[in-house]
Amino acid sequence: MTTFTIPSESEFIKVEDTSYAYRKFGEKTGVPVVFLVHFRGTMENWDPNMVGPIAKERPVILFDNKGVGETNGQTPTTIAEMAQDAGKFIKALGLNQVDILGFSIGGMVAQELALQEGNLIRRIIMAGTGPESGINPEMEVFERMNRHGGNAENALDDFMFFFYRSTETSKSAGMASLQRIINQKKVESSDQVQLAQLKALATWSQPKSNNDYNWLQNIKHPVLVTNGNNDVMVPTKNSYILAEQLPKAHLIIYPDSGHGHLFQFPELFAENVNSFLNSTSL
Repeated sequence: MTTFTIPSESEFIKVEDTSYAYRKFGEKTGVPVVFLVHFRGTMENWDPNMVGPIAKERPVILFDNKGVGETNGQTPTTIAEMAQDAGKFIKALGLNQVDILGFSIGGMVAQELALQEGNLIRRIIMAGTGPESGINPEMEVFERMNRHGGNAENALDDFMFFFYRSTETSKSAGMASLQRIINQKKVESSDQVQLAQLKALATWSQPKSNNDYNWLQNIKHPVLVTNGNNDVMVPTKNSYILAEQLPKAHLIIYPDSGHGHLFQFPELFAENVNSFLNSTSL
């Protein structure tokens, strides 16, 4: 497959004191799908081989939320505030209805956004994510996420540990995806983004007594839940919880993969997303 090229130049739209950076491309008509990226990611952290097939069928909007990448301001320290900012951005574009693809922390933001701005959203993809007070990862994950300093080899080792399994097939596909992403990267997130998102994740993951996840029943939208069969970053059991508790959920678990399943299987994932967004069921 020929690698799709994500447009490299951003547009900007100002909302209050925040100038949001975004890139809109793809099919001119249809419901746009807005992408909400993973921990510390910017809009340049999406695998172009996954984005391309989706953009062939519908408008795609990638953006940097407040304080991230090319967008100014301070990244908030709660998932709810991140969702509020995302809602402000979407409405500022004059859009009445969008689909949402949220990956990892982006999937958590998607849940909050669905609760805050239900009428703004048509369908949701929640990839490699979990509900509030869900199943937490092992301590090694938190230790690596909080690590500062180190060299490029440390960063690569951490990324592969977070996103892919240790099998040769998973690592090979992961490295190919990472190279595609590196080739388009110009802007990195700041330390403030990392600290703020870590605080938000810590609050989101706090256990609750008698946790029955009943608030998920208030997300009435059709939802596609996806994950790898062994996600160490956001344990795969969280995806089963979402699929069980959301009223209109469909679950896909990809083999021999983890958190980065959507980048390990970019064309297949895009096909599944397009099929879900085109469906009239649920």
